[in-house]
Amino acid sequence: MIFRVIVSVAIVAALSLFVVSSASAHNTQPRVEIGLERLHPGEVVDVRGVSFGMDDSVTLTLIGSTIEVSLGEIIANAEGDFTYIAVLPADLVEGIYYFRAVTSHHYVLSPPLTVWGTAITEGGGQGLRDEDDGLLAPMPTLAPAVATISVPVEVLPDSSSLSPNILILVGLMIVVISVFGFMRKKNA
Repeated sequence: MIFRVIVSVAIVAALSLFVVSSASAHNTQPRVEIGLERLHPGEVVDVRGVSFGMDDSVTLTLIGSTIEVSLGEIIANAEGDFTYIAVLPADLVEGIYYFRAVTSHHYVLSPPLTVWGTAITEGGGQGLRDEDDGLLAPMPTLAPAVATISVPVEVLPDSSSLSPNILILVGLMIVVISVFGFMRKKNA
C-alpha cells in the first residue's frame, strides 16, 4: 500500500515537470524604450535599448514624417543593452516621432514620441544664474514606455482546443484522485 502511494507521487512529480512551461530571463527580441512620451522641442528624453546583441553597434536616429536626425552610433554592453540621453532639437515642429535603432541584424522602432508646443527657454540664456533658472538636479521621470512592433507570422489556434499541457494536467489529476480513492476504499 505504501509502495503504491510512493509510486503514484513519483509519477505525478515526474509528469508535472512537463506541465511547467519554460521561463526566460531575457527577451530575445530587441526593443527601444523611451522615458517620456510627450515633450517640448529642446527637452531631454532617455532612450534605452534592450536585448540587442553583445557589443552590437547600434545606429540611433530620431525620425518623423519629414525629418531624420542622426544621433550617432552606440555600442551595446555585454548584456546587449544601451542607454542614450537624447536632446530634442529646439526647432522640431509638432508631431509624432520615433527613435529608430538599426544594427546589422535588427531594425527597431521606439514607441511614439509626441512633440508639442514650442521650445522652452529658461532664464536669460548665457550668463550668471538667477532665480529664474531651473535646478540642476535630476528630476524623477515616469516609467519607460514599452512598445514592440511585430508582424504576425501565424494565426493563433482556436481557443476552444485544449493544449497538451492542460490534457496532461487533467490526466494527472484523474490518476491522483483514483489512487487516493482506492486507498480510502481499501482502508474503510
